[in-house]
Amino acid sequence: MNKKLLLIPLLALFAGCASLPRNAADVPPGCPPCPVCPPCPAVPVKPPEAKAIMKVAPGDLPSFADADSLKSLRKAAELNLKYARKLNASALTYDFDGRKVGKAELEAASAEFLELLDRAKDPEQLDRLVKERFDVYRLAGRDSTGTVVFSSYYEPTLEASPVKTGDYKYPIYAKPADMVNVDLEQFNEKFKGEKLTGMLKGNQLVPYLDRDAIDFRGALDGKGLELAWFTDRADIMDLHIEGSGRLQYPDGKQVKALFAATNSLKFKGWLTALVESGALPREGLSHEKGKDYIRKNPEKERAIMTANRRYTFFRLQEITDPDEGPDGTYGLPLVGWRSVAVDNNLVPMGTLGFMRATVPDVTDEGEMKGKKEDARFVFCQDTGGAIKGPGRVDFFSGNGKKARAFAFKLWDTGTLHLLVLKEKK
Repeated sequence: MNKKLLLIPLLALFAGCASLPRNAADVPPGCPPCPVCPPCPAVPVKPPEAKAIMKVAPGDLPSFADADSLKSLRKAAELNLKYARKLNASALTYDFDGRKVGKAELEAASAEFLELLDRAKDPEQLDRLVKERFDVYRLAGRDSTGTVVFSSYYEPTLEASPVKTGDYKYPIYAKPADMVNVDLEQFNEKFKGEKLTGMLKGNQLVPYLDRDAIDFRGALDGKGLELAWFTDRADIMDLHIEGSGRLQYPDGKQVKALFAATNSLKFKGWLTALVESGALPREGLSHEKGKDYIRKNPEKERAIMTANRRYTFFRLQEITDPDEGPDGTYGLPLVGWRSVAVDNNLVPMGTLGFMRATVPDVTDEGEMKGKKEDARFVFCQDTGGAIKGPGRVDFFSGNGKKARAFAFKLWDTGTLHLLVLKEKK
């Protein structure tokens, strides 16, 4: 056998032994010191996932002193109980810091809260009863400190006509029959909450018509989908953005234009597009200034309006109760100053909440007086495309001048606590 070949496994053996502990007596003369072993690499430890909803310790409970009318609160609570009672017993349950919350918990909370409204003689007693009967949680907020950013939306009242005239020439449309909705979660759970809207072109699903195709190229003309007509596209855009509104006809009649669907394409506010085009500065910009610019520069309208590719479709409904807003995601009417939109992946529809925030101080005529601290009971009854995660809440301010001014001005921080009836021991 070749001696060199014999030496190779022996050298390998000694090399392997070099890293092993040995006694000094075992070291042959002239053997070099053993090399120092490098430190073992640290095993990365995955940080615990941040909680979206955290239980509040008894010593950290806020004051549940409501700053508004109990009439609107009672109405919202009654609608909420109606919703909870209609829920399927096997409805999805949610994790509230280790506690499972589903139909039974939502129904019990609404029923108990209505009873407390009847029993409490004043705000102080209601505060005490709520603390006695309910476990309190809070949204973790955008940074896990409980800080939530509040925005607002409202139900606009817009002048419109049920028929096309020389002044009323821009339509809103009903949902087209050829729209196809796809729930991506059914194909892969990693797309939870993601949906697509399109149309079939042959045997292929393609994106649905965008704003340019519908409003400026007449893609829906002649299909009988027109519901009502407006004097300018800026009002229509506001209706699209809010998702619903009240239409004021020339004869004085009002009807509701309720959300039916969208094409699910990318959204961009028309005032944002106007600023980005260099037409007007952001500082001091208002809806009225934007409309005035479009009126004076009609050649710019198409580029500004079609920057928002998303398109909203509607259905009309008679008004039976002037105090009721449009239907929320929970399937029943929203109540002004009492309904909020949250991320439904985290918070179930029908959850009782208590919000505290700095808000615009607005008169009934829509005049700003500055800012003020506000605190009130609310119900999680709606969702919104931009309302994602535990750090965003959208507040529904109702309809009218005050609601409009409030909605345009609210972008402030606060907290949202969530209330669940204590478990019986």
